[in-house]
Amino acid sequence: MKAVVFAGTRLVTVEDVPDAVLEEPGDAVIRIGSSAICGTDLHMYDGRTGATVGLVLGHEPLGVVEQTGSAVEMVKPGDRVVISAHVYCGVCVNCARGLSAACPRVRPGGFGAAYGYAGMGPYQRADGVIKAVLRP
Repeated sequence: MKAVVFAGTRLVTVEDVPDAVLEEPGDAVIRIGSSAICGTDLHMYDGRTGATVGLVLGHEPLGVVEQTGSAVEMVKPGDRVVISAHVYCGVCVNCARGLSAACPRVRPGGFGAAYGYAGMGPYQRADGVIKAVLRP
């Protein structure tokens, strides 16, 4: 797929990157139709977040579910979805208490699903995998 890729401070390129694949039972593969490049991405573009070269920008995608892992229950192939910039699991203790920005399942060992940090939410890694938790 074509993607906007961080190539260094104040430098982006459009590149062909590998399509995502299912890695875990809770994963879903989404065929992206469009994605926003927003202020959060500008923090990376300006070199303020520690984003690494090769990071695919655009973390508010819309698309159609193509595949789901065996543990996915809320969406199915063919469903149209939007992935929020604020990603959380929805079932942990913090999410149940309304503290989804402190979700420990989105970024284990980190600060949960806070906005604007490279390597969080559905940012694509250099190997082409997009990791996201989907909610209806």
